[in-house]
Amino acid sequence: MPAGARRHQQWPLTAPHVMSERRGLRAAAMGPPLRRVLLLGEGNFSFAAALCGARGTHVVATCYESEEEAAGRGGAARSIRRLRDSGAEVVFSVDCTKLKEYFLPGKREFDRIYFNFPHCGRKAGVVKNRELLACFFHRSQDKSFCVEGALNHIFTRSTPPLCLTPMSCKTQLGSQKVSFQVPQVLADKINRGFLKVNSSHPVRTIKEKLSAGLSQALPLQNISSCLPLLHQGHLQGVCHSNIFWIALSPGEAPSTEETSQGLENAVWFSHFGQDTDRSVQEGCPIPKQFYLRPSLLPHAQAIIQKGAFSLGTLHVLSGPVFRQCRITPCSMPVFHEMLVVLAVRRGTENSCIQMLVDNIKTTTSSLHQAVSGIKPSISLQEATSFGTELNDFAAFECQLGEIQHFICMGTDPDPSGSYVGVIRTAPDELKSSELVVVSVSLNLDLLAMLLCGISDWRMLWTSDRRFLQQFPEGELRLFKSFSLYPPSYVHDVSFWVPDGEEFDEVAFHTLARRVSGEMVVSIQLRDSFQQPGTGRRSLCYRVTFQSCDRALGCREAAEMQLRFREEMQQHLGVTLR
Repeated sequence: MPAGARRHQQWPLTAPHVMSERRGLRAAAMGPPLRRVLLLGEGNFSFAAALCGARGTHVVATCYESEEEAAGRGGAARSIRRLRDSGAEVVFSVDCTKLKEYFLPGKREFDRIYFNFPHCGRKAGVVKNRELLACFFHRSQDKSFCVEGALNHIFTRSTPPLCLTPMSCKTQLGSQKVSFQVPQVLADKINRGFLKVNSSHPVRTIKEKLSAGLSQALPLQNISSCLPLLHQGHLQGVCHSNIFWIALSPGEAPSTEETSQGLENAVWFSHFGQDTDRSVQEGCPIPKQFYLRPSLLPHAQAIIQKGAFSLGTLHVLSGPVFRQCRITPCSMPVFHEMLVVLAVRRGTENSCIQMLVDNIKTTTSSLHQAVSGIKPSISLQEATSFGTELNDFAAFECQLGEIQHFICMGTDPDPSGSYVGVIRTAPDELKSSELVVVSVSLNLDLLAMLLCGISDWRMLWTSDRRFLQQFPEGELRLFKSFSLYPPSYVHDVSFWVPDGEEFDEVAFHTLARRVSGEMVVSIQLRDSFQQPGTGRRSLCYRVTFQSCDRALGCREAAEMQLRFREEMQQHLGVTLR
């Protein structure tokens, strides 16, 4: 139903339409369940006449034209009579952009609003049709959309963009409380509690199911409640650019004696109104001594060295770990790790590994039975014979120490799969000639993505309640995206690399994460050029902005690109072209 002098054009019932879920218009008052449906922009009222017979539905059909104009269309008079005979309301000369003028406050309660093929009529262009929708929704609609092929465009109210406030974290260090600023890319991912008892998040469901399955084979002890968030020093063999380095707040550096006592688990969080992130440069390890834990493996080693380790008992550690990485749909700066550690007799480690893998296979097979359309297959692959490129998870695990096996999970239609876990054997951990420590590290977030058909890791961290509503506690289901056609915006950026320096691509990707609030979905190297004579090197990257759970407009994406360019010069020392 168009506005002003615009005329509505009649289209078949299979034409595209806008369905607006009840948001600002409240549900009907108490009483017998009766769904009130408002139809806008009816042509010959054939759609309304077909709908009016639905049980428990009260139809309010409106048209932009007068009754005399509308009744002149073929079949319209018959449809109008049928509507009135069935008790439906028929209202003429209604402008969809001024609905308040046609319905009294007590009559504005609708459960569904259908606007079949919103169009200005005649040869109206896309711009006028967008203006019509903008006036109808009272908000900007700068999304591009396709009307060919009789698609349905379903508009729902988007959650507002996140405004990430710098976050300070306090933790107990020996007898002293110290504070540090959380890296901005992790401000909305710290202390989310996905693994807590009252959580229905898929990562907790998978963790609990795996633990229950493993406990059927061997005694199991969960020791995840006392794991510190920070580590001190430097990880040998690990690339510094993959670590989130942390500087303690000025004046709070603990003494050497207090530092040796370690960081305890008590953590408090507070927010600040100003951006102090510049004082904490991400990806620069010197002179920083503390970093967010990138793995739970050191915790297991500490437990073993203290002697608090039982032979033949599965020790399970779980919690979030933090790693700087490149931007891809499956590369995660934070994920939940489940670490299973077992001490066995030397010579029996291979059979124990097979037992653990078989148990994981059985558990995941039982999990997928409730997820239609997903058929996972788990395989064990020798670390010395992997034939495909390692994903970021597996590549980082290789930096932590020698790996004997990779655990690979494949799903239809991608049977080749992805690395979701690694297995290590450490004969020297127990300092015993008779015992060997077997550890299995699993990426619970990757498992959740594969088992639930989630294509973008960012969706696991959304605050939109429509995500968790799809996962009742203790159940896994195939995820149904509530953002079917999110728009994407592509921007290129070219720059000269500082002379004599290696370009840190991980820092480049991390900066893109920070300035966009995780709105960058991919970064691709388009061109590399070396200038003859000077030897100066230039790089060109293509940056794609796309949200997985909220509306993103072209203006917002352009502003993010401008901020990205400014931050690149300031933090990476490049010269823009």
